[in-house]
Amino acid sequence: MPKTRTDLTDDSLIDLKYITNDSGFTAKYFYSLMKRGEFPAPIKLGRSSRWLLKDYSEWKARHIGRRDSRQRLK
Repeated sequence: MPKTRTDLTDDSLIDLKYITNDSGFTAKYFYSLMKRGEFPAPIKLGRSSRWLLKDYSEWKARHIGRRDSRQRLK
C-alpha cells in the first residue's frame, strides 16, 4: 500500500505520479492538457518535472466547481 503524505503544503512540489494517482487520469491526458494550455506547465528541475501542489489543487477545484454549477442548472 502506498504511503500517504500528510505533510504537504501549497508550495510543495509534486510529481506526475502523485497527480495521476490522485486524479485517476493518465500522464498522457495531463500532457495533452498542458499542450492546450489547460493545465499548469511543470517546473523543470534538471530532467525532472514537478508542479506546485497549489496549482494542481486549484485546477482540480475549478473542475469540481464546473461540475457543481452544471448540476445546479439542471
